[in-house]
Amino acid sequence: MAMEGEKKASVRPIGWCVVRLGDDYNWWVEKIDRPLDSSDEERLSILDPKQVEYVFDLLEPLREYGLQGAIVLRAFLPFAIEKDLGGGHVRLQTTEKELGKSEEKLFALPNTFDDSGPYAEFLDHISLVQVKFLNDTHKFVRRLTVTDLEESVRVHCELDGAQSLHVFQEIAGILEYGQAEFSLDEGEEDGENEARGGEDEWTA
Repeated sequence: MAMEGEKKASVRPIGWCVVRLGDDYNWWVEKIDRPLDSSDEERLSILDPKQVEYVFDLLEPLREYGLQGAIVLRAFLPFAIEKDLGGGHVRLQTTEKELGKSEEKLFALPNTFDDSGPYAEFLDHISLVQVKFLNDTHKFVRRLTVTDLEESVRVHCELDGAQSLHVFQEIAGILEYGQAEFSLDEGEEDGENEARGGEDEWTA
């Protein structure tokens, strides 16, 4: 971990990558302009333009709950289509255009190549903000915690049975999380809160 004031490690920008459409209809990175180590290979999935749009739509209501746009943008490397290679393969070229603002259809590769961990920071950040949002807008028997969310997403992903976790599944699991089974009917809320005496409160 970098000490305060210490310059964090950086990496050479990625110039291009080749992606393929999998049998699951998700896009997976097949080649990139540098050698890959084992930690990179675990996350060789990429958001396609429709998934990028969907994720940004889910993020929008979280702005008033503390979502930081800079953390979101640091977490992804934007790519534009350079050439259709056929056979479900496309070559992508890096772009300076900004995700969520450009009219061009962009892919988004999780930035797991920087030692400062921008993608991991993004997952932690949206988990925290999503819990704030849900506690403010839903009625629960008790206030939810980030641990509740993380455990539910983990179980859901294990039940899915996919050999590799796609980035879209990982992000959507957090942003679609609602835990409907914890919800209360309007007439039950006061009695439940009184019986619990205010315990299990979660605050940021």
